[in-house]
Amino acid sequence: MPVIAAYLYRHGRRVREIAIDERVDCPCDRSEFVWIGLTDPCADEIDTLQRLYNLHPLAVEDALKDGQLPKVDVYGDQLFVIGRTAHLCDGHIVYGQTAAFLGHSHIITVRQGSTRSYKPLREHLEAAPDLLGKGGDYVLHAILDFIVDGYLPLMTALAEEVASMEQRMLDTFLDRAEIARIFSLRRELMRFDRILVPMEEVARKLSKNELPCVDAETRLYFRDVLDHVRRVETMASGLRVT
Repeated sequence: MPVIAAYLYRHGRRVREIAIDERVDCPCDRSEFVWIGLTDPCADEIDTLQRLYNLHPLAVEDALKDGQLPKVDVYGDQLFVIGRTAHLCDGHIVYGQTAAFLGHSHIITVRQGSTRSYKPLREHLEAAPDLLGKGGDYVLHAILDFIVDGYLPLMTALAEEVASMEQRMLDTFLDRAEIARIFSLRRELMRFDRILVPMEEVARKLSKNELPCVDAETRLYFRDVLDHVRRVETMASGLRVT
C-alpha cells in the first residue's frame, strides 16, 4: 500500500493513527502535529492531501516527478523540500527521491525510488519523545540526516574499491575491464557531485535562513546535516582526484 504510516503526535508521543482523508486540527502548540509517510502514492491520495493541507500545486507536481534536484521552496506559510537518496547496486549508484511538505502542524513525505524504509527512523524518533516533541521541523531534519547518512556506506565501498585498484596498479598492469571500471567510477562520482552540491545548499538554507515552520532552535540541528554533507563531499573529492 502506498500509505506507509499516518499518525497524530502530541508532546513527542504517538496519539493515534489517522485516515489519509481525515483533517486533524492541531492547536498552536508546535508539539502537536501529523506525520504522514507515503511511497509512490496514487493521484487520488495526493489530491486528498493537497485539499486537506492546502499543498501548493507546483510542489505537488514536483513531488510526483522523479529525478528532481534537491531544493527548498517556500509556498506561503509552508515549506517544500526535496532530498535525493543514493545507494550502491551492483557497483553503481542508484538514486531515489524524498519530497517533504512541512506546515505548522503537519509533515508529509513522499518517497520514490528507494528501498530504504523510514520505519527505523520513525521508531528511533518515537523512542525520544523530548526530541520528537520539538515538532515537524525536527522530523524534517531527521529525514534529511537519514538520507545523507545513507551516502556514507556507498562512499566507503567506493573508497575501498579505489584503494584496491591502486594497490593492483602497483603490483601489475590493469586489464581492459579494470580500466573501464576506473572511467565508470569517475562518471559515477561526477553524477553524484551534481546531487551533493544542491543537497549542501538545502542544508545551508535550512540551517541559516529564517524560513516558515522552522524554529530557530531547530536550525542548529540542520547545521549538523550540513556538516555531514560536507564530510561526504570531502570523501567524494578525494576519490575524484585519485
